[in-house]
Amino acid sequence: MNRIIVILLFLAFQSSLYSDEAIIKYDKSITVSPFHFLCPELHLTSEFKLFEKISFALITGGGQITDEGKTSYIWEAGIQFRYYIIGSFIHGLMIGADAGYIDINKQIENPVAYLIGIHAGGFLGYKYTWDLGPVFEIQIGPIYLWGKTQETSEIQTLLNFKTGWLF
Repeated sequence: MNRIIVILLFLAFQSSLYSDEAIIKYDKSITVSPFHFLCPELHLTSEFKLFEKISFALITGGGQITDEGKTSYIWEAGIQFRYYIIGSFIHGLMIGADAGYIDINKQIENPVAYLIGIHAGGFLGYKYTWDLGPVFEIQIGPIYLWGKTQETSEIQTLLNFKTGWLF
């Protein structure tokens, strides 16, 4: 008898997890960039749904980098606006705008490689969400970097791989 109750509870739980009502409740996500951990730097993005196809994201980060044998501390802050042209906040193809600021505490040889300064641009991306909430997203697009000098100001490529969770 206990086995039958457990099986029935398991089946009831499964059907509620995969129903459309469970997916609709998501309105925010938190993602991290696993590649930033190699620096090591924590790169955290919090996305908030405004409408079914429109959201904005706040980006923060901090850690340390090593350039030409020198270790420096890096921090960043930014914002993104996203519009899902196919799909919705849950998963789909997005276009968006990205703006942010990245700074370090020391002078380094190659600040353009770390996008040091103010940057702004657009991107094309895709977000995929599994039924229980895990999310993966990728973004690519051109951004313009305003560095501290003319030599450190140029067009760069925004490339993001992120993984996280929807809430």
